[in-house]
Amino acid sequence: MIMNRLKVFFLIIFCYLLSSQNGQAQKIERVEPIFWWVDMKTDLQLMIYGKDLKDCQVKVREEGMKVKKVHAAENPNYLFVDVDVTKPGKYNIDFSKGKKVTTVTYQIFPRRENSANRIGFNSADAIYLIMPDRFANGDVSNDIVKGNAQILNRNDLTVRHGGDIKGVMNHLDYLADLGITAIWLTPVFEDNLYYHQYGVTDFYRIDPHFGTNELYSEFVEQAHKKGVKIIQDITPNHCGIDHWWFNDPPFNDWINPKEMEGNFWVQFAVEALSDVHASENDQLFVGNNWLFDTMPDMNLRNPFVLKYMYQMAIWWIEYANLDGLRVDTYFYMGKKSGDWTKAILDEYPNFSLVGEIWDTEPAFLSYWVGSTDNKDGFSSHLPMVMDFPLQAAIVTELTGKGAHWGGVMRGVYSTIAKDFLYKNPEKSQVIFADNHDISRIYNMLGKDLKKVKLAMTLIMTTRGLPQIFYGTELLFENDSVENGHSNRPDFPGGWQEDAINLFQEKYRTPEQQEMFNHTRTLLHFRKQTPLIHTGKLMHYIPINGVYTYFRYDEKECLMVILNASDSEKSVDWNRFDERLNNKTEGVNILDKTIITKDDDVKISPKTSMVIHFK
Repeated sequence: MIMNRLKVFFLIIFCYLLSSQNGQAQKIERVEPIFWWVDMKTDLQLMIYGKDLKDCQVKVREEGMKVKKVHAAENPNYLFVDVDVTKPGKYNIDFSKGKKVTTVTYQIFPRRENSANRIGFNSADAIYLIMPDRFANGDVSNDIVKGNAQILNRNDLTVRHGGDIKGVMNHLDYLADLGITAIWLTPVFEDNLYYHQYGVTDFYRIDPHFGTNELYSEFVEQAHKKGVKIIQDITPNHCGIDHWWFNDPPFNDWINPKEMEGNFWVQFAVEALSDVHASENDQLFVGNNWLFDTMPDMNLRNPFVLKYMYQMAIWWIEYANLDGLRVDTYFYMGKKSGDWTKAILDEYPNFSLVGEIWDTEPAFLSYWVGSTDNKDGFSSHLPMVMDFPLQAAIVTELTGKGAHWGGVMRGVYSTIAKDFLYKNPEKSQVIFADNHDISRIYNMLGKDLKKVKLAMTLIMTTRGLPQIFYGTELLFENDSVENGHSNRPDFPGGWQEDAINLFQEKYRTPEQQEMFNHTRTLLHFRKQTPLIHTGKLMHYIPINGVYTYFRYDEKECLMVILNASDSEKSVDWNRFDERLNNKTEGVNILDKTIITKDDDVKISPKTSMVIHFK
């Protein structure tokens, strides 16, 4: 009997040891980045997530990939592993604790040829902003995702409507014909809560409502074949409250506290971050607080968070072959935004990023752009900013709400006159009339087609590069300025059941077609005329509501006249001799008419002329 009991005891022990050595060890649930490339300047740091990984020994079996350092997190379910890679291949990484061993296979790929030297978007481009959920539904099979509680209802502006990446792919020809050279998609990463995707729940996965990682990569490739660049919206400042790490973060300070000390309204005092007289407490509060209850603020002062966020951005650039990033709520990253941006530009020196600095004062924007140290020593390294000051001035002046000597358009002139604050104003401004966060320009200008055309002429021909919100070329409108979603309607024709298809001319109203033709003419002229991309800007103080400026170089010039007044005006040629002294004849590209200098040329109220003198 005793011998039988001993046999059973040793059998139990043997089975336990056997199971410990054959996979009954720590379970690895996630490894991020999910793969990597050889010959990258960025040092690779793997974030490993699983059950009880603390004190694990980490070793790579094959030559070509080597563990340099293992960092323990405060949470025992995480490890951060610095590795060095010298050649592509599949590598087995062993995680061992005692006799328990778990193995993960990790892939290192060769880089795309000349990837590091990719050229981003620039002043030669024209950007088209798309919210994928509202543009076109190209794949109805992903309208409902199993296991996801989000509903689809096109009658409710606050929920999903079914647009996806395939839908955008299906209309690349429309965009190329319009004259678009770059597409900015609002976020496409997984978001289990919102249709707009600004509450990311997985930074390494395209939302299944939109498609797959592979489809996204194919989308970029197809766009490139049509001469269209892809700019991806990215949110390194925050994630969604349903992100997989939210309830089990690596460190206690991985996410900033929801309620930091300070008044709620201080949160929006962005000027505090550039204020040399600001208190440290105010700067800390503004740069590290939650924007919304459902969007936790990432603590980029934690070096592992910072590394994760710029490594993630680099992964998508390399994987999808991106041409640029639009960085959401850039200033709310605080002073660590400069380190994040520099890390990306160290990997891709010619890459393009544009930051959302939502303020209407040029002095505040200038603080956040460029590599020149500010008075406090901060340098953002950010190449471009969204020109909110000019957008605000356009609306103010064209609605007659400006209170400037000189009348209408003086505010536009005054805003551009502050370009001395920027090191490279011609290259650092993305200019726009409207976007996904504000009312439609058609609404803001009182549904006045002539005024919208004036605004479009301005953003297409002044310094910087233009961004058009989807449907602006067709006078899209919103029902209510107060409704934060009403400026994001579906594009008619993007769904099979739509009775109207505005992608086709036959369904458009005369006014819509007039706006489309005006936009298309400007876009194609801009695309074919390097003068607008590289020429200097000279502008003249507006008189009686007429704003005139020139884009010029040593050989040719473009004379733009915006008559924002309610009466016809004559062109005072003598005033512009400085630019036109050796020019006699030009073509108004908007209607192909010949314009002869010194003739009595009149410009109708609320219209523009774009005269090309060679």
